[in-house]
Amino acid sequence: MFLNTNSNIFWGQTDSETIQNAINYAKKTGEDQIIIPRKNERTGNNIWIIDKTVLIPSGMTVIIDNAHLRLADGVFENIFRNENCDRDIGRTLEGEDHNIHVIGIGNATLDGGNSNGLCEQLHRDEPGKHPPLDKNLLIYFHNVRDFEIKGLNVTNSRWWAFAFMFCRFGRISDCDFKMYGKLENEDGIDLRVGCEYITIENITGSTGDDTIALTALPEDPWVKESFVEGKSVDIHDITIRNIMSSTHGCAIIRLLNSDGAKEYNITMTDIKDTGLTLSGVGIFIGDIFPFYRISPRKMGETRNIVIRNFSTCAQKALLIGEPVQDLVIENVVTYGKNQIGIDFASSVVFDNAIIRNFTYRPNKEDAECLFWVRGNDAEAFSDLKFENIRAENTKHVFCVTQLDIPICLYSEPSISYYSPENPNLYSAYGRYHRYFFGEVITNRPPDNRFADEEKNKNLSV
Repeated sequence: MFLNTNSNIFWGQTDSETIQNAINYAKKTGEDQIIIPRKNERTGNNIWIIDKTVLIPSGMTVIIDNAHLRLADGVFENIFRNENCDRDIGRTLEGEDHNIHVIGIGNATLDGGNSNGLCEQLHRDEPGKHPPLDKNLLIYFHNVRDFEIKGLNVTNSRWWAFAFMFCRFGRISDCDFKMYGKLENEDGIDLRVGCEYITIENITGSTGDDTIALTALPEDPWVKESFVEGKSVDIHDITIRNIMSSTHGCAIIRLLNSDGAKEYNITMTDIKDTGLTLSGVGIFIGDIFPFYRISPRKMGETRNIVIRNFSTCAQKALLIGEPVQDLVIENVVTYGKNQIGIDFASSVVFDNAIIRNFTYRPNKEDAECLFWVRGNDAEAFSDLKFENIRAENTKHVFCVTQLDIPICLYSEPSISYYSPENPNLYSAYGRYHRYFFGEVITNRPPDNRFADEEKNKNLSV
């Protein structure tokens, strides 16, 4: 049985209170489902304004039936959190919430509305003086098992749209994102420390920052405050499939771990870069420079990674920047504005890795090089095998360091097979954003939206 939030017995002073009243009544009476319909009978409008986070308890399903939920102006709130998220018991095994579902029907929409001004740069400039950034998430689940997020349209996120920490046995599917790159770090779906056995599939649209990010960073201050006693900080057994998206200068999929946290058994299949916006990287593993607070990544901490059936027009198809073990990359095609096939950072080392069926075929005017090998340690690549590597329309095959591998060239490099110099790259991020970590971006592409600085001087990004 569904409890309908339009029943006047649930009406409160606000829409948030009305929805929470329905959930609380369902929990009290043993019901397990509430429905939010398109029309809001309390106000007579076709929108539900969320001015306070709606808390979802264990065993509850929230159905959003063609309804539009929008965050109120000026608030520092989520749309949904699990009930124990901010409680002391929520940082224990006993306080793990379970069986929580948020299901959209039809044109169900979660909308961040207008920016409240809270951003990462404020925290960098004035640490401790502003509300925590997790208050800007649309959905935040912490210490939850057996959960599902499905069928949602997401727009105007104020920071990351969905974030999960210490969550397991979950599914996030059939969601469409419409972000415009006007705010800092508008990720789509973020799995943070302690996430395991989760499937992410059938995701479409465009995000401001990474569409999907797996970040196991246990020394991050927010993460340290959120530790669950008795749970591992590793991210593992994650399946990502059937993704059709693009980003505003960032990565479609990002994997990053540090300080002893591991990421393993990660499978990514059928990933399509739509090219609606220009992504900086298609799939990004690690970082260009060592990223850690206490200890650098060790071999084996990132392992059993599979990338299969991936097409992209991102500036860099792949960027690999850390020691990785048991890696399979196969059936990759690059096209359009792609500049670099694979960027191998200087810190990369391989153990039992293979790249096969890789075709580099960008526009002639955009192409730079098939492989950018930043380091000069040939031993780091000794256990990386290449099979069926094809290239066309490139200026160079290798930049900085040349590898001794067979390459099938459909056309000769327009400048040289090998160049000892770094490729000539613009900032894909700079196409959409004015600043990077507070610094003005200068190496913009010619078609960036800030080409007319005077016209855009009042934009805040």
